[in-house]
Amino acid sequence: MKSNSSPHSKSKEVHFSKITITDEFWKTKQETNRNSAILHQWEQLEKSKTIDNFRCLSGEKEGFRTGYFYTDSDSHKWAEAASLILTNSKSRKLEKLVEDYFNLIDKVQEDDGYIFTYNQFHFPEQRWKNFQIEHELYCLGHLIEATCAYYLATGNKRILEIGETAAKLVINGLSDFTAKHTPGHPEIEIALIKLFRITKEKCYLELAEKILEKRGRMKFFVLQILKENFSQSKRTKLVEKQRKTASIDSMTSETKIMSDLSKDGPSGLFIRTYLQFLSGKYFQQNAPIRKLNKPIGHSVRWGYLATSITMLFQETGDESLLNTLEESWDHMVCKRMYVTGGIGSLPLSEGFGRDYELNNRHAYNETCAAISSIYWSWEMLIATGQAQYADLMEWQLYNAFLVGMSEDGTTYFYRNPLETNGNFERKPWYKTACCPSNISRTLAKIGQYIYSIDDSTLWIHQYVGSSFNYDLEDGKVISVSMKSGFPWKGNVKITIDNGSEKKLAIKLRIPSWTRKALILVNGKEESIPEFCELDESTASGYSPYNSYYLPLELDSGKSEIEMNLPMETLLRKSDKRVKGNRGKIALTRGPLVYCFESIDNLTSDIPDSRINSNMVIKKLSSDSEDKVVILGIEDPSGEALKAIPYFSWGNRGKTAMQVWIDYEK
Repeated sequence: MKSNSSPHSKSKEVHFSKITITDEFWKTKQETNRNSAILHQWEQLEKSKTIDNFRCLSGEKEGFRTGYFYTDSDSHKWAEAASLILTNSKSRKLEKLVEDYFNLIDKVQEDDGYIFTYNQFHFPEQRWKNFQIEHELYCLGHLIEATCAYYLATGNKRILEIGETAAKLVINGLSDFTAKHTPGHPEIEIALIKLFRITKEKCYLELAEKILEKRGRMKFFVLQILKENFSQSKRTKLVEKQRKTASIDSMTSETKIMSDLSKDGPSGLFIRTYLQFLSGKYFQQNAPIRKLNKPIGHSVRWGYLATSITMLFQETGDESLLNTLEESWDHMVCKRMYVTGGIGSLPLSEGFGRDYELNNRHAYNETCAAISSIYWSWEMLIATGQAQYADLMEWQLYNAFLVGMSEDGTTYFYRNPLETNGNFERKPWYKTACCPSNISRTLAKIGQYIYSIDDSTLWIHQYVGSSFNYDLEDGKVISVSMKSGFPWKGNVKITIDNGSEKKLAIKLRIPSWTRKALILVNGKEESIPEFCELDESTASGYSPYNSYYLPLELDSGKSEIEMNLPMETLLRKSDKRVKGNRGKIALTRGPLVYCFESIDNLTSDIPDSRINSNMVIKKLSSDSEDKVVILGIEDPSGEALKAIPYFSWGNRGKTAMQVWIDYEK
């Protein structure tokens, strides 16, 4: 089994286009994504006039540009998500929308590759202003990623050339690239490495490496950020002056963002955020990348930066990069992550707090931050083959990620607290609309995270019902089919038809949350290590480090692997240094975190309810016993508290909610 992975990776991903998702749980989510969410998002991009920004520049429509300076990225990311959906699904309506969008981009992009509507509309003679603040390279990065996705879905080289032209613009237009040119919001680095992997043109990899290596090396960063802040403020006033001259009302939108993007937080939050800005920590510009050994600053930016550094390691093999990445990942998991896998505890800065600073009510936990963490862990998994990365991905996918989108795909959470008093609800859109399309692009490629391969081994990372065929060089085929009861049941059946005459090595992940796993290969029980007690040394109470890969070897021909991974209900305790969680527990079952909603517990004091050790925890009946598991906690009088999966909360209107609950022994 030959692998053409990046030279310094333990395995390579199986592109999701080769994976057929049959899983009842995830297939339903993907159908919602394809049939509802992606079309709803386009409607909102039209309604917010984000698409009209391009039409105004192309001459198709008259009007005034609306939205923040980074709104181009929202539509570029939508185009990537739509392209990823079209990779495995046919929809003439969606195809037409994507085709029209890229044709519009082609009209607006200048001959040398430049496209950034904020400058093109308001300041047509200006470029490359305020790299830390204005997201110029960030928007180009998402455009490049969109063209890469469309090319892989359709083979359309003309659209890929839009991304290549933009990338070469950066190479040529910023030939004297210095530390002050490094972007305040990482993203283009990921896009450039993806473009390199498609085209094999080293100039894109070299530019990504240059951007990363220059990062954090700016002398007198405080002076640069003050200069940029002054410049951006001045430009904003000029835009408002243009708006008044054109007799256009101030930016209007029916979306209300600040009700969900609360700035309430710990005392001194404003001054802490201000100091993070001045020091560069907010932008991860305070130190060179090899010295960023703990997660700091804006959590989405951190995740994208760490993802790109990991991708760079895969290409260069620079162990000093990997050492720092491993150290910072461990620090995040052990000291700065919530039990849901959410990251970024501080409002206002949308970023990491201090170690063990994990307040449940004002937790930020941006949905995009969870997604960036999933992307990072995937690259770490491919780079190292270590099970903890796959385990955290599973945990975050089911909890911190899925909670971001409603069951019908038309409303979203931007931030995801672990406790609310009932004034928090999903919204159909946001003025900063990064999360909806980010969710859609991740759902579309969920198959990417199930398997990977190397020269002699098939790795099985996630238990998602699916199938795929892998073609060997000699013309033989290895066929894989998986059926899974996840996330409700721990039964998995994997059928592998090894068309090779050689034995096939398998790496089978055993999740951290299960005890006494039973593995049968062709009816014969496999010996597995004894279960270790759950590690509660982390801030969250969840630890991925008990996960491991069980090595198996299969003969030529058909084999069946049957797995029973018991899903016990566990009472998790966080580290005592998390002040707000002392004396509390969180309920988990299998890969799911549970929570309590007041709508289900009308006689209880959600979010201030409590339980004691005399109460019995059991599964309650639901609409479909096989599909959804709801937990009940029954007290001696027969009164029961009902707990539902955290990812499903907020689908029935405003309601109080809590994850951590007081526990009396």
